[in-house]
Amino acid sequence: MRSPLPRPSVLAAAALLPALLWGCAGKHEIQGSIIDRNGEPMDRVIVSLDPGGVELVTDSAGQFSIDYLRDEAGERVKLGKKADYTIEAFRTGYHVQRMDFYFKRGLLVLEPITMKEDTIILKPGEDDIDPENFEDRTHSAGSNYEGE
Repeated sequence: MRSPLPRPSVLAAAALLPALLWGCAGKHEIQGSIIDRNGEPMDRVIVSLDPGGVELVTDSAGQFSIDYLRDEAGERVKLGKKADYTIEAFRTGYHVQRMDFYFKRGLLVLEPITMKEDTIILKPGEDDIDPENFEDRTHSAGSNYEGE
């Protein structure tokens, strides 16, 4: 014989559904990733959000997630809706990369930010620094050792 009342598990699920939907609906978050020019994830990249005063470091998979801002006192506040933001990514040995975007609400997953190596071009100098061209090579610019 079938019972006319719903089972307790069905009632529990029905009671939890609005709470779950409400919790997800109120979540505002910006997610992204940092990669190198070969497409490999980069960990330990400093990511900052402006305006917002948030700075964080990417994880081992090159991922970051921002779901709050900082006020003037440094306290956490909700991520602002319908606002323009700039993400800035920095790591020693790489050029600073910036991405401007508009955040409306909910979850925003940004395109991966590609870091480019910081290269230095060396130009030949006019000074001749070849030691063979100096007659007295017993003295150096630094300290010397006076042995017995």
